[in-house]
Amino acid sequence: MALQARCLVHGIRAKFVWGSSLMTNEVGPMLWSDFLPAALADGRYQAAPTAEVVGVGLEQVQPALDTLRRGVSARKLVVSLT
Repeated sequence: MALQARCLVHGIRAKFVWGSSLMTNEVGPMLWSDFLPAALADGRYQAAPTAEVVGVGLEQVQPALDTLRRGVSARKLVVSLT
């Protein structure tokens, strides 16, 4: 709400797209079912940054969160559960 008020004061109009709204309109299925699986499979789309496995098992979740809180830039931290 405060952000919207500041925008209005400066003559900036903003619109937001909430991720949950994609479940109830035509964009969600088009993106998640029609486009993304095929694009990932044939390499047209690549997830970035590359995942970095920082541990295995639930006991590694807290150390991974500690690493995240210390600061991480352009890295995706993953704790594998298997």
